[in-house]
Amino acid sequence: MSKNISILLIVWNVILSAFAVRSLMVNSAGAEPVVVENNTDAGLGTPQPLVVRDTAALKEARIAYFYMDSVQKNYELIAEKDKRFRSEGQRLENSLKNEMSKAQARYDELMKKDHTYSTQAEVARDEQELQGLMARIQGQQAQSEEQLARMEAQMLTEITKELKDHLEEYNRSAGFDYIFSVQNGGQVWVGNKDLDISNDLIAGLNARYQASKGAKK
Repeated sequence: MSKNISILLIVWNVILSAFAVRSLMVNSAGAEPVVVENNTDAGLGTPQPLVVRDTAALKEARIAYFYMDSVQKNYELIAEKDKRFRSEGQRLENSLKNEMSKAQARYDELMKKDHTYSTQAEVARDEQELQGLMARIQGQQAQSEEQLARMEAQMLTEITKELKDHLEEYNRSAGFDYIFSVQNGGQVWVGNKDLDISNDLIAGLNARYQASKGAKK
């Protein structure tokens, strides 16, 4: 198990997808929807669905955004989870290396045996032991990877829930119609820096996290 698994990269991909364009379902008052109807497709007579476009809602929408990489870098929960994940990964890797070292030593010992006067049963037993060594190492590696995958999934679930819950709580008073998650060098270009709520969001997330730690104590 020599690969290094980065929880931060996975958190980035999952959370960015979850909050890329997050609508908090607050519509502007008095907006009249415009219904566009198209019942045929290029004269083929194929019925088309009605398209409802609320053109007035976006005009008065209150929009904010935050940088996910800033959250990733400064959110204490992510830092702690990442540290724990890496520590557990290192422990499992060291354990696997130790078992592999023992298996290698036993393998060398078996390969050096002189089977000139060995019975067929003794040779078969040694071959079976070699196969068992390999199977045990493969099983431990698979078990370690499965354990890390479960741990990773649990962490991502917790982090995603904390972000979602805090955004909803934050927006009860902020009242934004849309909150975008953006990335430096990403596909969303930000023109108005005054709409950036990254610092407020990070401060709130860390305060929430510290409060939860205090409550657990």
